[in-house]
Amino acid sequence: MSVESARAFCMRLMADEEFQASLGKAESVDAIKEIIKKDNYDFTQHDLLKIVSELTGKKMTAEELEHEVVGFYRDEVAAGNPKAVENVTGWFRSI
Repeated sequence: MSVESARAFCMRLMADEEFQASLGKAESVDAIKEIIKKDNYDFTQHDLLKIVSELTGKKMTAEELEHEVVGFYRDEVAAGNPKAVENVTGWFRSI
């Protein structure tokens, strides 16, 4: 598990709309984990917090970060995937 992996994940999440969509369209928490594992990302929630705080210039709590991560998927819900937020929230809480 590494901070560098979390950094790479964040950079890709911000830049790659297809990657964002693949996570949002995942049918379950396990499906999100498989996508992330397949792409060789391996990080903890602490690693993710550290990187997002670094990128935003603001120290965030886990709750604030969860809100930000889930925010990416509000559009998926509107597009007909009502489980997107639930799945992403479940994934975030599991790391």
